Amino acid sequence: MKKIAITTDMAADMPQGFFSSNGVTVLPMPFSLGGKDYFDGALPSPSEFYGALRAGAAVSTSQTSAYAAIHAFEGLLKEGYDILHISFSSGMSGSYDNVCGAAKELLVKYRDGNIRVVDSLSGCGGQGLMVKNALEMRERGMSLDAIADKLEADRMNYHHFFIVEDLNTLYRGGRLSKLEAAVGTMLGIKPLLELNHYGKIMPLLKVMGKKKALSAITEQVVKFFKPELNDYIIVEHGDDLAGAQALADKITAALPGVKTEFCNVGYLVGAHAGPGALAVFFVGAERPRFINVPIPGLKTAK
Repeated sequence: MKKIAITTDMAADMPQGFFSSNGVTVLPMPFSLGGKDYFDGALPSPSEFYGALRAGAAVSTSQTSAYAAIHAFEGLLKEGYDILHISFSSGMSGSYDNVCGAAKELLVKYRDGNIRVVDSLSGCGGQGLMVKNALEMRERGMSLDAIADKLEADRMNYHHFFIVEDLNTLYRGGRLSKLEAAVGTMLGIKPLLELNHYGKIMPLLKVMGKKKALSAITEQVVKFFKPELNDYIIVEHGDDLAGAQALADKITAALPGVKTEFCNVGYLVGAHAGPGALAVFFVGAERPRFINVPIPGLKTAK
């Protein structure tokens, strides 16, 4: 059986050093912050990134390009690897289509190679956990296609419960009207968000205030979490470690013995979630289906 290389993109998050220490190639997703363009070289630190956002710096993000995928994949194919790529959700980005096009083009040239591109229908820690599980399956000796098939079969079991600090980030992303964002901010409303079965962000419920929002996230973790499928729960934050710790404390109080790992929300999603965002990621029971239907009073992405 040929060697398997596992790759992903910059929308995937895991604790610091995870991808590099496990030999995972991370495809770039360029972004611009305060008029400066970043690719995959010298990136700002999380505190610099979120500090700039707090100061009002303009930010924009880009998809993984077919060129970047070809550049990364061709080197691996030349070294004799087959490739498993775990992509950011097609419900939020065109990266998946771009990488699929690159893979198709390369396999015309490298006829003995195999590339499977998995649409994670996830992002951030959910996408990162898919990479982690793929690495473990590879370690057990599973084939490329068996790993990819398993990830695709289970992708509705990866959860992403999160809140944002500033409702204007949801307005800018098309998920709230300007008036709703203003009124919600005044009233302290915190929509609890999750990804639906199409890998799109949807509001799950609305709560009043951050304290109740953390309790609502914890309730969803308890409802869907399956301990046998997880080594730990990932708690992510937009440069708000204190908030992440408070959320982790609530979860571990509700689920004694459960381990948590912290990391920052990465650049690509952080650009839209904004400073102060809090999120949890884990594997559990199937995602709730009813969130395919928007909650009245909240706009969803077009």
